[in-house]
Amino acid sequence: MRIENESELEQVLSTPSPQDISAIEALDGDLLILGAGGKMGPSLAKRATRALAASQKKFQIKPQVIAVARFSQEHVKSDLDEAGVETITCDLLEPGALAELPDAPNVIFMAARKFGTTGAEYLTWAMNTFLPGLVAERYRHSRIVAFSTGNVYGLRPVVWGGATEDSPLAPEGEYAQSALGRERM
Repeated sequence: MRIENESELEQVLSTPSPQDISAIEALDGDLLILGAGGKMGPSLAKRATRALAASQKKFQIKPQVIAVARFSQEHVKSDLDEAGVETITCDLLEPGALAELPDAPNVIFMAARKFGTTGAEYLTWAMNTFLPGLVAERYRHSRIVAFSTGNVYGLRPVVWGGATEDSPLAPEGEYAQSALGRERM
């Protein structure tokens, strides 16, 4: 398949596989995606919503896919709304904000800061290390999947085939160090 433009790419990225549909059918309640307005969140939220729509399961109460983000780009929020994703605009670092969010038995944590770290290291550490601890406390009775990064392993020659979870940790720079902090939380 040849992808000609960004719209076609998004269509491919948000198309659920049979495994996605099986996973969504196994949920016992809503799926809350924190940080859904970033690089990967919109595609994931749409994919989960499309998997739910494709499911043949007769849910007693049909789960909702809820995308939470600052949505600093309004078109991202409106695109998700249009795709049938419930959206909540929220600055997760705002005191009391997490308490206002709905309970959910299933949480995907994608909130992070990578780009723009230089000169705002404090915000990078707050987003990548402090916030995950707050989220873990708020959703302590939920199943939480936290996205991470290969940056915690440092740079590796391509011929080595990349890092594995057994590779020694070697975070380089504020982003990678704060991402390791997230994993330690």
